[in-house]
Amino acid sequence: MLCLADTAVVREVVFGAAGVAEGAKSGQLLVDFSSLEPTATREMATALANKTGMGWLDAPVSGGVVGAEAGSLAIMVGGEAADLARVRPVLLTLGQRVTHMGAVGAGQVTKACNQMIVACNALVIAEVVSLAERSGVDASLIAEALAGGFADSKPLQILAPQMAESRFEPVKWHVRTLLKDLDTAVKFSREQGSATPISGLAAQLMRLHGGQGFLEKDPSTLVQLYREPDSTD
Repeated sequence: MLCLADTAVVREVVFGAAGVAEGAKSGQLLVDFSSLEPTATREMATALANKTGMGWLDAPVSGGVVGAEAGSLAIMVGGEAADLARVRPVLLTLGQRVTHMGAVGAGQVTKACNQMIVACNALVIAEVVSLAERSGVDASLIAEALAGGFADSKPLQILAPQMAESRFEPVKWHVRTLLKDLDTAVKFSREQGSATPISGLAAQLMRLHGGQGFLEKDPSTLVQLYREPDSTD
């Protein structure tokens, strides 16, 4: 099982010197929880199978640190159904839901869709908090006021209070990671000929934010894009 930073790292761990492929045997199964480029995942899975006979499941997750600690992650899986059946009991100890999305790479496509929604949601929440603040509305009440309505979401309930109260620590996830996943999603969408104008703009805004020194900060800091310089409230 792997859960690594990006495509380049996974490629090195699998195919590099003393990598997985060097000791792999036919019938064995690699389960990759990393969030990677779908096209690269398919290429690596094919190469590993051709070289060793080893199978590949891409099984990226959603739910963050809280979900990982609670064993309540959502796991989206690409690969052979029979391979998934072999490891499903293990996956169910990590997540509350394991969904077979299709062939190898389908899990990564689903994770890309997930990250498009999360990233765009985070940026809109930052806009909402800033608008409330500039209008004299208590932004810390936004999440409570919208709870249960059509605008409600986990990102809203988590990020809006943090943004309104400028609670940027502890860092639970990073702008860098979200930007990496968003770039992956936009790149793959272009490869498929699918338009992603909103996600493309979101990537530009997040890259701007990262360039201002926030790459290793929590995405709740995105609200600072819309505040006056040096403002924390």
